Amino acid sequence: MSFTLVRAVRWTAIAAGIIGYAVLAHYSAATSAATTFPVMGVAVSLAPSLAILLLLAWRSPRRLAMLFLCAGVGLLLWEFRGALERNFSWVYFLQHAGTNVVLAVVFGATLGRGRQPLCTRFAEVVHGGLTAELVRYARQVTLAWTLFFLTASLASTLLFLFASIKVWSVFANFLTLPLVLLMFAAEYRVRLRTLPQLEKHSIMDGILTYWKTPAAPPPLPPTVR
Repeated sequence: MSFTLVRAVRWTAIAAGIIGYAVLAHYSAATSAATTFPVMGVAVSLAPSLAILLLLAWRSPRRLAMLFLCAGVGLLLWEFRGALERNFSWVYFLQHAGTNVVLAVVFGATLGRGRQPLCTRFAEVVHGGLTAELVRYARQVTLAWTLFFLTASLASTLLFLFASIKVWSVFANFLTLPLVLLMFAAEYRVRLRTLPQLEKHSIMDGILTYWKTPAAPPPLPPTVR
């Protein structure tokens, strides 16, 4: 099987998983299944967090201890399963809004004085040396993504508190990812107009390259150099 075919199958499986989870989450939270089959809502709402916890535990150098911790979390969830069945929509909400808040913090924290904006880091990995114009643009993109994630979190909160669960679920499960993709496309179009001489790489290229690049050691303080 060729590398291209393997990659196509992998991305198709990922896309199918994302779409399948969104449909299942919406069905369990915003239809009659929310009251007739609440255990499904609990399972689906907790699945992403538990999967991440298990992955981190498996990759941890203290794997056995972390697996015991996962077992403890499982027992705790089982003990409070009744409360979770009555309130699993809050798990969905906290997961969605919380993820956007965390991403906003990840991007926004790099905008502080003396910090390198995250998108500048991505651009540096892809392009190497950066011009002053590109550094300024990458900082603006980092700010734009920070505001995007904050806005998504605020919209999620307002819809969850003041609209029906069905409306919130449509936004959280079916609109969030397309909005992220639209943001990528809008940034790419703006970059083509703002920096037409730049090599045609997307921010996703930078993220993937940065992810695969080993972390560089932190710079030494001026007194040690």
